[in-house]
Amino acid sequence: MDTLRRITLSLGCLVVSVILFTLLFGRLINMGELFRAGPLLFIFRFTIMFALPIWCLYLPFVIAFKDAVGRRLWAIQLSGSLIGPASFAIWGLILQLRGADPHEIWYGDPLLGVLGGVAAAMVYALIVGFLTTCLYVIALRVFFSRSTATRG
Repeated sequence: MDTLRRITLSLGCLVVSVILFTLLFGRLINMGELFRAGPLLFIFRFTIMFALPIWCLYLPFVIAFKDAVGRRLWAIQLSGSLIGPASFAIWGLILQLRGADPHEIWYGDPLLGVLGGVAAAMVYALIVGFLTTCLYVIALRVFFSRSTATRG
């Protein structure tokens, strides 16, 4: 599988995982309410706005690892799951070093509860990153097994 196809596959997995996260998170927020597209579009837009730059940080892994076999599978899964939370942690530390209030940075607005702040964003990034890399590894293994079956 060439590099452009792996990059496209990875981007497609990111979009699918953001859609899944949006639907699940929107369901948690709107418990008991009827389906409304407004909050879902807001969650999707907000999530994709943060997920795309982190996906760009993950691109060197997509380019470097051509298949998901053996140790590379675990390297892809671990790096893909942890690059988002690590990016948010670094961002929170930079904000704190610039003199912002640590409680507001890490826990967010007290009126939002556990939904705001960098700590919650790290959990959300872990969920989206884990979903993305799981989908990517599964798709990569399927395409890799198909390509080796047609060759052999």
